[in-house]
Amino acid sequence: MIIRRLFVILFALSLSVALHAQYAGAQLEINSRTGVYQVGDSIKVWATVFPGCAPELEFTVEKNMKSPVGKRLVYLPEGKHLIYADVCSEAAHYVYMLGIPGTKRAGRDASSVGAIVSPESFCSGYSAPKDLRKFWDRQIAKMRKMPLTVETAAAPQEMADQGGFTCLDIEIPMPEGNPVRAYLAYPTDASEKSLPIVIRAHAAGVKGEWCRCSIDKTIDDARRGGGAIALDINAHGMLNGQPQSYYDELDSGELYKYSTRDFTGHDDFYFRLMYLRIVRAIDYLVTLPQWDGERIAILGESQGGAQAAALAGIDNRITAASLRVPAFMDVAGGLDDRAGSWPQTYGRKAEEHIHVLPYYDAACLLTLTKARLFFEAGLVDYTCPPACVAAGYNNAASQDKTIVFFPYRPHTTGGMDKRCIQRWKEEIYAPREKWLNDYLK
Repeated sequence: MIIRRLFVILFALSLSVALHAQYAGAQLEINSRTGVYQVGDSIKVWATVFPGCAPELEFTVEKNMKSPVGKRLVYLPEGKHLIYADVCSEAAHYVYMLGIPGTKRAGRDASSVGAIVSPESFCSGYSAPKDLRKFWDRQIAKMRKMPLTVETAAAPQEMADQGGFTCLDIEIPMPEGNPVRAYLAYPTDASEKSLPIVIRAHAAGVKGEWCRCSIDKTIDDARRGGGAIALDINAHGMLNGQPQSYYDELDSGELYKYSTRDFTGHDDFYFRLMYLRIVRAIDYLVTLPQWDGERIAILGESQGGAQAAALAGIDNRITAASLRVPAFMDVAGGLDDRAGSWPQTYGRKAEEHIHVLPYYDAACLLTLTKARLFFEAGLVDYTCPPACVAAGYNNAASQDKTIVFFPYRPHTTGGMDKRCIQRWKEEIYAPREKWLNDYLK
């Protein structure tokens, strides 16, 4: 029995390594460090072929993350070769891929790099509804008819050193749906009106560690700047700190495929309460005497980026937002003849749901914001395409906004070519963290 269990563990580990392996045969690079071009610029793509690479490779050019616009077999010896050159003729997003013939996505069988031309030209598929602000004001007013009550308990001791911090597990009832459930942390000795607020929203999912609250990360956020009131909120109102079986059961039961559920209108659209729970949390946070009365920052990746962007528009108390490969931003990109953002199920029905989706699409909600914004987009991200992120950036009413692109980033950094990780850390991660920490000082 012990030997059998050991075999299963070793097989699972080997499978995990295989799934995350990077293509070793060749590596692509382009002549722009950022991957950003303007109409009239020249794009050049080189391939470095390493020893042992298969002699026959397939080179593909894909436009706007739809069907390939070019595909050919190439036979390249070891070394570096210029394999593509063209002049940018229009605003568009391109992915270049080189690898084993028949490969549809980069990873263990192909290398890829992306380029975006004139990103300032992209427009979102949906236009913001004229009553967008009034709609959300009504939703919030309805929610606030329920008195604000908060239950708190000491947060569990995890790996982080909680010394010097007050750490709480909080629950705030909602008039409908699950309550707000989150971890809260702040320096215990903070004086009144001395701390900004920083809110962490989570990526999609139910049972993975990445979509659940962590007191460790909450304390890390409470250390930002010169100290902060940090809130780590899960998207679904799940209980925190439960056994894995609890989250597994939610994932296969109550929250099964929550992001692609059918709906008939606003009342049964899942993301409405997801957004409102954060407004409810802010209603509580601003009552804390340690809040400086001015700064509220929100950060998130993917679905968390969608929540951060949406709240920057819905709630004008948000003063800064860090949006990493944000989802639900321009889900109707297909109306502009390009791939739309996650959840793509809704994007495929963009015209059918035009009476509901624009009220939740982050690209529309950003038309309402005055907050400082920092966007990150990956130029080989098929989940949250960079053209969609660019459209949201262009829509944002903020006068203080920054967008950065990385040519080699897919949706998750875990899927990025490991040969590019250090460069991403230096050029994207470090400036983004500095931007946020400087704001919170």
